[in-house]
Amino acid sequence: MAQKVIDLPAAATATTENSSGSSTAIFFIPKSVITELYTSGISVGTANTATNPLDVIKVRLQLARNNLAAGAKPPGMVATGVSVVRNEGVAALWSGLGPSLARGFFFGGARLGLYTPIKTLICGESAKPTLEMKVLSGSLSGGLAAAVTSPIELIKTRLQAAGRDPNAAKTSMGVIRAVVSQDGVVGLWKGAMPGLIRSAILTAAQCATYDEVKRGVIATTGWNEGAALHLTSSMIAGLVTTTMTNPIDVIKTRMFVGGKTFSGPIECAAHVMRTDGLTGFMKGWSASYARLGPHTVIMFLTAERLRKYAGLQSL
Repeated sequence: MAQKVIDLPAAATATTENSSGSSTAIFFIPKSVITELYTSGISVGTANTATNPLDVIKVRLQLARNNLAAGAKPPGMVATGVSVVRNEGVAALWSGLGPSLARGFFFGGARLGLYTPIKTLICGESAKPTLEMKVLSGSLSGGLAAAVTSPIELIKTRLQAAGRDPNAAKTSMGVIRAVVSQDGVVGLWKGAMPGLIRSAILTAAQCATYDEVKRGVIATTGWNEGAALHLTSSMIAGLVTTTMTNPIDVIKTRMFVGGKTFSGPIECAAHVMRTDGLTGFMKGWSASYARLGPHTVIMFLTAERLRKYAGLQSL
């Protein structure tokens, strides 16, 4: 007697057909996209862990003016780092690491992991994407990721800026309670717009520059995929990205920490212009590059290695 087999639908799994056969999809998301997301999340999380001390120093530098007398010169990156260690201990350099890792995995995974699928969707499988299409793909993936994960960035920034302020929250839940009690739930998205714009520009500059420079280096030198190619391309991408995102980073950081001080990014930008001039938008550039340069290198080197292991094409 033949046994009747009944297929039960799975809530979390579906199948999609493509020209080469069937492939598994999870929550109707193609498995290849899921792989893109988790390999990218691990890559960004690794880079965030390695560069968190530089991120703390960058935030402290950007906020240093608030604690200085008029006309006083803010300390440099090294002096700021030494001051943090002397006054708060070495562990303070990893302030906000928990939210940073969460943001790295979810936000970083989304903005980097969606870049290739969006680029493929816009340009098609066989078409050669132009620089404009690469910039658009990076902008879309970065903006989407930032809109969803902005509260995590706010929590991380406030923890890093807290220092020894007795009135500042020292835990993620403490920050959430303080923000919600002061501004309501919507306060968790304070500074989301400059963060979204920064993320769009960051991802567009980072991914498009890396993509374009990598192709140019291959065409010029004949190098094959490998550490030398990835290192060269990511170093240049880090330099371009830092310069393009620093003004927005300054505005975003002041809005995250300032609470109700500014009604929006335009008012915050006007305040920076009024108090510091154009150079105020480049405040903390060296610290930003000191973090974003190595961060970009570690991120892309890790991503390329993981993509190879996962059977994905190189970026």
